[in-house]
Amino acid sequence: MIAHFHINYGTKHGEHIAIRLRRNGLEEAILCNTFDDNNWLASAAISESEQIEYKYALETPNGQLEEHGSFRTLVVPKGAVQVFCQDYWRPSYEAEQAYFSAAFKDVIFKREKTAGQPTESRKPVKAKKSTAKNKAVFQLHAAAIPQHLKFCILGNHQALGNWVKPLVMSDESFPIWRAEVAVEENWLDIEYKYALYDPARNSIVEWEKEENRTMYFTFPSAAGNVAVRTDEHYRYGSSLWKGAGVAIPVFSLRSEKGMGIGEYTDLNLLVDWAVKTGMKLVQVLPVNDTLATKTWTDSYPYAAISVFALHPLYVNVQSIAKLKDKKAEARLKKAISDLNTLETVDFEKVLKSKFEFFKLLFDQEKAAFYKDTAALDFIEKNAEWLKPYAAFCHLRDLNGTVKFQEWKEYAVFSKQVTDELCSPTYAAFDDVAFYYFIQYHAHRQLFGATAYARQHGVVLKGDLPIGIYRHSCDAWVAPHLYNMDGQAGAPPDAYAVDGQNWGFPTYNWEAMAENGFEWWRKRMTQLSLYFDALRIDHILGFFRIWEIPTDQVIGTLGLFNPRLPYQRHELAAFGLHGDLDRYTRPYIRGQYLPEFFGEAAGFVSKTFLDEVAFGHFSPKPFVDTQLKVKQLFENDPSLAMMRHLEKPLMRLLGEVLLIEEPNSGGTAFNPRITLSTTRSYKDLGEQEQHIFDRLYDDYFFKRHDEFWKQQALRKLPALLQATNMLICGEDLGMIPHSVPGVMKDLNILSLEIQRMPKGSATFGEPAEYPYTSVCSPSCHDMPTIRGWWENDYGTATQFYKKFFHPIGPAPHDCPTGIVKAINQMHFQSPSMWAIFPIQDLVGMDARLRRPHAADEQINDPSNPQHYWRFRFHLALEKLLAEEMLNKEIQGMVEQSGR
Repeated sequence: MIAHFHINYGTKHGEHIAIRLRRNGLEEAILCNTFDDNNWLASAAISESEQIEYKYALETPNGQLEEHGSFRTLVVPKGAVQVFCQDYWRPSYEAEQAYFSAAFKDVIFKREKTAGQPTESRKPVKAKKSTAKNKAVFQLHAAAIPQHLKFCILGNHQALGNWVKPLVMSDESFPIWRAEVAVEENWLDIEYKYALYDPARNSIVEWEKEENRTMYFTFPSAAGNVAVRTDEHYRYGSSLWKGAGVAIPVFSLRSEKGMGIGEYTDLNLLVDWAVKTGMKLVQVLPVNDTLATKTWTDSYPYAAISVFALHPLYVNVQSIAKLKDKKAEARLKKAISDLNTLETVDFEKVLKSKFEFFKLLFDQEKAAFYKDTAALDFIEKNAEWLKPYAAFCHLRDLNGTVKFQEWKEYAVFSKQVTDELCSPTYAAFDDVAFYYFIQYHAHRQLFGATAYARQHGVVLKGDLPIGIYRHSCDAWVAPHLYNMDGQAGAPPDAYAVDGQNWGFPTYNWEAMAENGFEWWRKRMTQLSLYFDALRIDHILGFFRIWEIPTDQVIGTLGLFNPRLPYQRHELAAFGLHGDLDRYTRPYIRGQYLPEFFGEAAGFVSKTFLDEVAFGHFSPKPFVDTQLKVKQLFENDPSLAMMRHLEKPLMRLLGEVLLIEEPNSGGTAFNPRITLSTTRSYKDLGEQEQHIFDRLYDDYFFKRHDEFWKQQALRKLPALLQATNMLICGEDLGMIPHSVPGVMKDLNILSLEIQRMPKGSATFGEPAEYPYTSVCSPSCHDMPTIRGWWENDYGTATQFYKKFFHPIGPAPHDCPTGIVKAINQMHFQSPSMWAIFPIQDLVGMDARLRRPHAADEQINDPSNPQHYWRFRFHLALEKLLAEEMLNKEIQGMVEQSGR
């Protein structure tokens, strides 16, 4: 049998279309041919028994661009001699392509199946008895359809009901809808349309919009031919699907059965609340294990010791097994009672208590665990990451430190390490297997919550941190994949004027690219077990990452990596000539030291600075880097009462305008971020300021556009092809011009936060947000609506005047009406998703919200030592019973068309 392929795609000189064809587990590339650079044709001999999958790709001089989505499946009717496939390219940039992600296809628009046998809606549509020997197959690639409806097809042909009687299509291969008809003529000249059909009413609900579709085809012979037309998308017109969701970290959940911290099993209750209020999505922060030091500093959810292992503290103890020891059971009940009454998470108490019971349960259950087929299957399937992780945790416990460089003979990872420590003959094997036990139950509980959410039509959305922890299992196992001499962070913004230093090593992208970004692909595959949508934290890091030298602390002395520094002749072209020391060394002058240090200026100048000329200072050698300053104040008891001078002294060292490119020998330089805020800049003459303004604008907003675009296009497709999750990018901050275009081309939703708008506006306009976006009034890195309003009254007043056009001043306290109005703006926005921190939703009810708005904030990004301990103050069981609020939210969802 011969399969013929035809696709219409306009190409440029030097480009051509190829087909990736899979059969019998093997893949081959078939080059198409064309006569006009628009119609591309190819043929392949196949047998009737073969399972054929294929996908189109554009081959260009710069590489390959695949069409969006998964492989197509070729279904060949029996008796066919030739099959003619007429397809349309599936571009990633179309908004509707998001509907084929797991979030929509497998959750929101999933088609129900009856166990053992397809439902009536899934039975293939049979053609009427006919003497015709040729067939036409109409396929509609469409996922966006309510579960109780079907697609049908009508047209100006007897087989298509002559526009009167609809032919109901089969969803057996959803999201492909299929109808097969016999054709008596030797040719096809058909006009047709698809429509929504309600089986319960046996009637058409809606016809698709726009002009009729057409199909012209001449069969090459009288029999054995099948023409397959695959159309893309049902034409809904301007009506696009929109949904709402709620955001809260797992650790912040509170339930009556919890143990002082949110747990995976609590997600079921949150899903119930989402269903009750009409919301379709639950968003959480990262859920990977962060237990490095076993202190409260491990509360930071973005510093995981493994990007594959789940967090042990989110495991519900009672769901593992019942404790047989009555005294231990009594202690467990008391611990639950004591810890659950705490207003915030006491990380160290929870950790100590939970691990006590984890170990009791492991000792009680380990004999059965070692024989459990499901547990053994989990260990085998996940051995690649699970065994190194368990060995890592064991060595951390054994050595009393997570710094693997101090583990003597185990400081360098090798396969022999896991072979030794993970062998049942190892003396402390139980201590290693203990971590298999915890991970197995973490997997069961989170996977159970995921299944529950999918069953109830709710998308569970996870969070992918941009970095890895410096002393993590990942860094131990594969240090060559990371730049351990750098620190990832973020440049300054309105919420962190010094920028952010996350302390993570940056990625060695060259090493990662050698095997096609396998580490990333495995990471995405693992996440897709639990999540159908994913937030990529700081997606700008795939274009370029903010990298801070290890001898510096705050973010202002960082540089983007990768980057294109200026050579000296380029600086000369801008007007900067000769000796550049004035711009590259800290500009410290006596007259402005009181601005930094107040009354302590004299003490600072005598203790930490050398006067190299009258009124001109330089830092003494023992404080000439920010790291030295930090270590001095941490270790010198005599400075304990002067810690308030530490950060100003660090900022003083950042009084530079140019940063010399490392290893350039003084031949290349980069402008410092936010240089116009420095005293060094302010003391320049007007002409020099103008030079630096032009230099800054060129460097940060023009010079790197294409360079950073190509960086992202090299990395991101590998991640996206590894999973079918709906991908959302956190693209806030200093955004290169190329970012929106790349995200659109790759079908990645943007993030829109009203108080962190794109461009130069003070506030975002929710009514103008793009459809392919997620909008939210707040996020975990900023105050809630109430917290912002009450702590920044000046900006709140501007907002009040702009959006509410009032008579009179803005209220100082934030009443429920303001919170509701701001939420309403986001519900009504065009964004595909409106996702609300749970605090902002409860903030609409004066009875239920916290007394103090400041207590609602999850993280302060300006404080690198922030304790992540926010705990929602209402038990989810109580929230489910709050009918007044729940009906109010449900009404807002319905009225907004979400």
